[in-house]
Amino acid sequence: MKSEIISQESNVIVVKAEYEAGEVDGAVGRTVRELSKNANIKGFRKGHVPRSTLELFFGRQSIYRETMEKLASKALEDVIEEYDLNLVTDPTLTVGELTEGSPVSIEFTFEVRPEVELPDIPSLTAEKIIYEVHDEDVEEALRQLLESNATLEPTQDDRPATSEDIIEAQYSSYETQEDGSLRELERDRKSVLYIENIRPDIAEAVIGHKPAEELDFEITLEDDYPDSRMAGKKVTYKFEILNFMKRVVPEPTDEKISEISRGRYKSLDEIKAEMRKQLEENASARSDASLQESAIKVLSEAAVVEIPATMIDRQYLAMRREHDGMLKEDLNQSLDDYLKNNNLSVEEYDGNLKKQAEEIVRNTLVLDTLAERDQITFNGDDLNEEIMRTANSMKVNPQEYADSLGKNRRAFSVLAERVKTKNTVKHLSTLVQVVEKIEDFNKKEDFEDEDELNLDNHEHEHLDQEQDHDQEHEEHHAEDTTSEE
Repeated sequence: MKSEIISQESNVIVVKAEYEAGEVDGAVGRTVRELSKNANIKGFRKGHVPRSTLELFFGRQSIYRETMEKLASKALEDVIEEYDLNLVTDPTLTVGELTEGSPVSIEFTFEVRPEVELPDIPSLTAEKIIYEVHDEDVEEALRQLLESNATLEPTQDDRPATSEDIIEAQYSSYETQEDGSLRELERDRKSVLYIENIRPDIAEAVIGHKPAEELDFEITLEDDYPDSRMAGKKVTYKFEILNFMKRVVPEPTDEKISEISRGRYKSLDEIKAEMRKQLEENASARSDASLQESAIKVLSEAAVVEIPATMIDRQYLAMRREHDGMLKEDLNQSLDDYLKNNNLSVEEYDGNLKKQAEEIVRNTLVLDTLAERDQITFNGDDLNEEIMRTANSMKVNPQEYADSLGKNRRAFSVLAERVKTKNTVKHLSTLVQVVEKIEDFNKKEDFEDEDELNLDNHEHEHLDQEQDHDQEHEEHHAEDTTSEE
């Protein structure tokens, strides 16, 4: 086989490969022998089926097509190796018509990684933010832990309800039929409700009334109500406030700390020491991440590369598909709903995604070039660490996740590439000059719940009640779609 580059424009290369007539005939002969060896045709032993019989059984053009596929596959491998091509996507090909006794040509169109000119990296300066942990951060983490273990208790108040109250209520609901009769939906259901989160029309009917007062009121559900069976229906409620409830946050006594952590920590001082340790570990990790992010930014800005529009478009389309799927599956929103809720136009949404896509492509090209230049690799420990991290984030068994990667080469390649990129970024952080900037630890952003501190070995009684609240909304129409933490 011989080949030549017939055109090259930007990062698109067209290569023509040609097999001579003798090579074509030899390839057809190999295909025939392989078919003869594997064909199970009555009256013939395997490996002794004449070509004429094979052509009758499979068809001559079928033999030619199989031969052409093998020639194209071999030509692709040889061309990539000969011209040392670094592809960014699968090539397209145009094949000639295969005829015995004649040469055949194949044209490959390759999109290759564009050239990247790296700057003098040791002359670049990146910023590392040093996050300092203070006593107030530990106290805030403790406060959040105690808040998450608050309980709801009745107050026995005798006063009108307000929008800020939490109430224990008992109610029955009925669908109002066209003839005016009532069809029972639920009877004497007890529930703890945050008034500010229930349906506005129900909240309006409840506010201003005291415990033990019996209320009768009717609401009309929306035409687009999630339960289509109830959409547009009128629902009558018989409603009674039983008690006002208040959230009681436990005191940080040694006994309560031991109870909350199920014996993991015996005293207040012990848990605060562990909190400080984990806050400082997190602060250190955040500092390292800030340096890596800054290093990537300064390297990407200083590198010289012409990014093909096709690469940006592919990245944008992939991000668009992923985001659309996330909206539908995770948030149960359409794109129109998302745009409306975030006050965005389609043009702004697409513009933001394309800007992100261009940044991702640029960073990837630059880091890939650095990895290749400095021969960055990874080992089994790196892979196992990433498998464990990914499995934990997906809340799946690490061994099961590792087994699934063994059956999915593409998924494994993606994970391996991610590990290589991480190692490249770590390497980059050792090459740049570093300037440090001190900031206070951002307690609110990083530790909104105790899971961040590995203090999750306990129940959340008040959350359980609020989750019941959500279930009521889905099944019985009373509550709004948002629940309070």
